[in-house]
Amino acid sequence: MRLTSFDEYPFHQHPTPFHVPATSDVHFNDGYFCATFAQDWYLVCGIRLHPNMNVIDGFAGLARGGEQRTLRVSRVLRPAAGELTVGPLAIEVRRPLQEVRMALTDPRAGFAFDLSFQARGEPFLEAPYRFSKYGHLTYDMLRYTQVCRTTGTLWCEGEPVMVDGWDAIRDHSWGLRDGMGPPTRHGGVAREPEEIDHRRLRIWSQFSTDRYVGYINTHEDEEGRTLDFEGRLDMVDGGQVKLAAVRHQIRYAPGTRHPVSAVLRLLDVTGRWRELNLAVAGTPADVQGLGYYGGWLDGGSAGMYRGAGPVIETDRYPSQLGLATSGLARVPLERRMGPTEFPCHLTGGEGERGMAHFEHHVLGAYRPYGFG
Repeated sequence: MRLTSFDEYPFHQHPTPFHVPATSDVHFNDGYFCATFAQDWYLVCGIRLHPNMNVIDGFAGLARGGEQRTLRVSRVLRPAAGELTVGPLAIEVRRPLQEVRMALTDPRAGFAFDLSFQARGEPFLEAPYRFSKYGHLTYDMLRYTQVCRTTGTLWCEGEPVMVDGWDAIRDHSWGLRDGMGPPTRHGGVAREPEEIDHRRLRIWSQFSTDRYVGYINTHEDEEGRTLDFEGRLDMVDGGQVKLAAVRHQIRYAPGTRHPVSAVLRLLDVTGRWRELNLAVAGTPADVQGLGYYGGWLDGGSAGMYRGAGPVIETDRYPSQLGLATSGLARVPLERRMGPTEFPCHLTGGEGERGMAHFEHHVLGAYRPYGFG
């Protein structure tokens, strides 16, 4: 077994080099998702390692002007398991939990960038998520999320755009994730009640204002009942406020499940309610084009072996609010995700202003908003 530079540090959890996980599950992965946004500029990018598939892959997408430009990259992980680069896409950890750099040097998708993501607050360590099917653990993952600002340069169609303090977020997650790697079937009978996924609405949002940065994560069932909630506000004076619940009023583009605005009322643990008003600030992003949910040209998802590489794929397609057919044209309409990541202007109930990253999914029936 080879060593990498990470093995110099005394933090091993089991007797193998760092690039060999404790589990042999092909769905184990470890990686990053980053996003930065301004008025009608929305850039998403990330890199992820799938060590039991011997794969490192990544993506970059620019949503602007009602369309999305996308690049997907993949290569064999080993022997260069310690290099966090995939062809022209790279991430550099400059200061752990404080600053990372992401760069795309190949402009073939119509854009490139060299950006530093700098923390505006402490990371939000999310509750672990575990889920089983017929006794087989299919999800066992942990994530932290951080509100950031970005500086650097973005090139669109060869023209440079200076990025100076744009709002941004990033996350780092690792563990078992059934949607990553090759599909595996889980059959059986007499499924246990806790093995039924009741989640129908997901809201995962980070936001920053002149008074605080914040985070919420919640899921609800078909009737709108809360299944889980977590959140926190980090004040500019250094104080922290834990959140206890959210109530929401979301307005959708007619005939779609695409939010155009939302009112979020946040309850903190002291009993105080705060109101946030969100309005979509431009073109939303579609993660399927980034390689999630079968978005690769071969119909597979992230974490599948596609050769020594680097393999590079590009797409350009509509990603518009109110366009029911938005998404990758090669994916059957019934399997298209459509926009799921929305950059938003934010106005608070006490006059605070800022921006928010609003991840929103409605999966199947959700009765409070009339989705059958």
